[in-house]
Amino acid sequence: SLFNLKLCTFFCKVFFHKSQQNPCEATPLDFVFVIDSSRSIRPNDYEKVKTFIIQILQFLDIGHNSTRVGLLQYGSVVEPEFSLNTYNSRAQVEQAVRDMKHLATGTMTGLAIQYTMEVAFTKKQGARAVHLHIPRIAMIVTDGRPQDTVEEVAAAARQAGIQIFAIGVGRVDMKTLKAIGSEPHSEHVHLVANFSQIETLISVFRSALCGGDEMCEVVDHQCQHICVSSPASFRCKCKKGFTLNSDGKTCKGESTWLHAAFTKHSCLCMFIKNVYDQFKAFHFLFFLK
Repeated sequence: SLFNLKLCTFFCKVFFHKSQQNPCEATPLDFVFVIDSSRSIRPNDYEKVKTFIIQILQFLDIGHNSTRVGLLQYGSVVEPEFSLNTYNSRAQVEQAVRDMKHLATGTMTGLAIQYTMEVAFTKKQGARAVHLHIPRIAMIVTDGRPQDTVEEVAAAARQAGIQIFAIGVGRVDMKTLKAIGSEPHSEHVHLVANFSQIETLISVFRSALCGGDEMCEVVDHQCQHICVSSPASFRCKCKKGFTLNSDGKTCKGESTWLHAAFTKHSCLCMFIKNVYDQFKAFHFLFFLK
């Protein structure tokens, strides 16, 4: 009957809406896609990369106060498509991805990583302040050996707090991908045989970006004080009165040695204070005489 048809339609809509609810709503990110657009990528494979990006977008809650998304392509030069503060909805980002044009030039991966670190993740481009601890994620998709060096610039980007996912397609060697991606490599570095297989990584990234495991519980983080989990990674944090060293793991005290001594050896401090008070009292009585 018409009533049963309407009732079925209603419940189907409710079920469909619930099944499409975003699992990443509670995890805002600053997320930049870094896409290899070199001449070695065939036109149909380039379209598969676009499809892959759009599939990733489906489980990101995109908005000014949630996840911000930027994208840049690179070949012989870097071609920024849109920044973290360009769009505020998934539909806008998807359309911008569909409108991308293939560069078909070289493979300057190191240059692209440098641009990502020095420009894409800046306040001017929409990245949020570091003290807010919004995870900064760069997802690099490449199909060939870089024509420039990547080791140093990738290390600098990771040291700056950018989590790098390195996705290799085809003839990319794993050593290069590991030099680019963050640790643990099992979470951040992936290699597939061809562009038709890249969609097999969707479920992997859904799990990684939408919470997944508490990384501090499953990796040897070596944080001296506190380990803080974030999507597919972690960061070390120091207790109050300490700052993080350049190794990102150990901490150093901000207080002077005298303050530290007074804090640590309170009994000795009280003894010295009592002696000093008695000396002042004796000195005062001596002058009264």
